[in-house]
Amino acid sequence: MDHLLIPGRLDELEQVHEWTRQQLDRASVPTELRHNVLLALSECVTNAIRHGCKECRTSKVKLECKTEDHEIAFTVRDRGAGFVPELVPDPTDGAYLHRPGGRGVYLLKALTNESTIESSHDGTSVTFRFRWK
Repeated sequence: MDHLLIPGRLDELEQVHEWTRQQLDRASVPTELRHNVLLALSECVTNAIRHGCKECRTSKVKLECKTEDHEIAFTVRDRGAGFVPELVPDPTDGAYLHRPGGRGVYLLKALTNESTIESSHDGTSVTFRFRWK
């Protein structure tokens, strides 16, 4: 398992992308999956920074990557106030269709083979997996 700890600032995303590309190379993730992995991870980290850390440099976001044969899994953790994933509105619903933002949970479910969100007043932990043959 590999780790990355970043300050809660959006300008850290390039470091996250570089670290992620290294993980994708190490796990030999197929080219056709790489964009989806980067998009899912970018959404999770962006949400952790914006909502969990409130873009505060002293707050931290922890990323973990675990690889197995034909599988890569990421976990993103923050220490924010948490949220109730089931209460996030469906962005494909007409009332929310043109609203900016609010698509992270939806994208995570649509892009990954498996995802879990655990959230409480102590923070949020998002884990997702991609599998290939």
